[in-house]
Amino acid sequence: MPREVIPPAAQSPRNTIILIVEDDAGIAQFLQQLIEEETPYHTVVIDNGRTALEQAPGIRPCLMLLDYRLPGGINGLELYDRFQEREETNDVPSIMMSATLPIKELEKRGIYQLRKPMDIGSVLRMITHALASFEERCLQEQFNCP
Repeated sequence: MPREVIPPAAQSPRNTIILIVEDDAGIAQFLQQLIEEETPYHTVVIDNGRTALEQAPGIRPCLMLLDYRLPGGINGLELYDRFQEREETNDVPSIMMSATLPIKELEKRGIYQLRKPMDIGSVLRMITHALASFEERCLQEQFNCP
């Protein structure tokens, strides 16, 4: 009898919160409004890396949108690396946002890229892609598929 395939998202209630770490209030508001109106997800917006480090483990987001250029001495790449050290955030898919991105560093870490300025379609496509790819990876791990 074949094993029943149950997608990881359907196995247990998953947090539907997308964490947005963005210091530009206009961009943060655009992303928050877009995500909450056009997707089934909710958002939490944090405007700097230090606060994000403190609050993200309690939020347990399903996806993180990280600005590359953040104030306060910690950029988006450093923030991502610090999240990887924590159990609550180390397997959360992430999208890095900026007009200029360190492509090789992002690719090495498996971080998705979103260039500013952003349009509605590219944001929604990237969120869908990041979450679907994460879901597929979880299924492959569940069934030990290469």
